[in-house]
Amino acid sequence: MSTLHRDPELRSFNSSGYEILGDGIARGEVVIWSVDPVRPRIGDIFLIESGGHAYDAAVEQLTELNGGWSARCRAEPA
Repeated sequence: MSTLHRDPELRSFNSSGYEILGDGIARGEVVIWSVDPVRPRIGDIFLIESGGHAYDAAVEQLTELNGGWSARCRAEPA
């Protein structure tokens, strides 16, 4: 049986995907970042899943990054 070895430099998503930083989900905070050219707007809602639970994540703050964006969101159970 072969063993899967992952390069530590690889990220979970491809170059046009999203990454969800949900360490603060218990406090109702989530950060989503992406290099996708379509940027969300304040008030837009993402549906995310964490730990088998669905959450509505509403964009409260948007930051432009070099080649992408980051959105700080308020997360509530969906």
